[in-house]
Amino acid sequence: MNIEVLQGTLEVSEKPGLETIDPRFSDIAALVQGGNYKEAAAKSETVLAEKIYDIRIIGYFLYGHFIEQGLPALADLYLCLADLLRDNIDALGPARNRGKHIQTILNWLMKQIIKTLQYEEEKKKGLYQEWISGVSSDQVQEIIDAGGKFRRSLVLVLEDSAGPVLDGMVKINDWLVSFQRLVYREPEPEPEEEKEPEIEEKAAAEEELAQEPQEEERDPVYEPVPQAEEEITGVEGSYHLKVLIKKLEAFDHLISSQKYASAAIVADDINTIIASFDPMIYFPNLFVRFALQCASNINNLTAYAEYKESAAWQALQELYKVDLESFVEFDTDSIDMGTSGGGGGYGAPDEYERMPEDDER
Repeated sequence: MNIEVLQGTLEVSEKPGLETIDPRFSDIAALVQGGNYKEAAAKSETVLAEKIYDIRIIGYFLYGHFIEQGLPALADLYLCLADLLRDNIDALGPARNRGKHIQTILNWLMKQIIKTLQYEEEKKKGLYQEWISGVSSDQVQEIIDAGGKFRRSLVLVLEDSAGPVLDGMVKINDWLVSFQRLVYREPEPEPEEEKEPEIEEKAAAEEELAQEPQEEERDPVYEPVPQAEEEITGVEGSYHLKVLIKKLEAFDHLISSQKYASAAIVADDINTIIASFDPMIYFPNLFVRFALQCASNINNLTAYAEYKESAAWQALQELYKVDLESFVEFDTDSIDMGTSGGGGGYGAPDEYERMPEDDER
């Protein structure tokens, strides 16, 4: 599969996409329903090569690309979708009910991907073992980062309708994070070559050193500690955290050197950072799942915003403060919050029951 057919600026036609009655679409849809995904993707690629950019065809093509190329292809798949939604939305068909078509096919695509990942993991043979041995932790991180770009483009296009697709992305992201732990390998230390000088050279060097005048005590030299940021185990810091660590090291050095004027400037800057400290800026990866869950369940969560001043809310809040485990296990059904919590949440069907050709153009 040549994913380049979807890269760059796509040509916008007057009536983008395929007509539902087009036999090419019927043939491809039939192959998908029969589970012949590779053949469906190959036929989809032929249509795309003719500059007919139907989002339904694109979904089938990208799934075939994923099956053919394996786990590493997810990064390209995510980036391709991000670019399509951000830069080429007008080129995507069908134009009528475009948002609904995008949501339907991407919801199907996310479900198919997570099913494939879970299926291969459960078998723990063949393809999964190839992933374990051939995919690095850095490659998995590239996929996760690419997913973040796709998620931002998706929310901008679909807004509230993005919920079902985001739910699928959360499941894929959870799988990737677990897989990343399996394939992570500590970098091997570089072997140090020990060069033992000749006995005569060593004796001469010691004698020369003894004859040199002792240097006067100097101010401590500022040497940033590169491994400082690695001391925060289990959480990957951002670029902003690394800069903050360097500032802390600089402040410590200036105090040791009694350069108080310079130290005061650094201290003022650090205190400003502390006063407005945003953990999501300094530890973004720690909050990825939280952000995804909030985005995909926003309506359910905001349904309770008006009850913050209620006695029930405050009672639960007190329990949350004193005992997190009891709070999590507590049955809230016994408390009347004044709302059922429905809030217009999204309910995605378990199967892709209706094929895109059934939608009205």
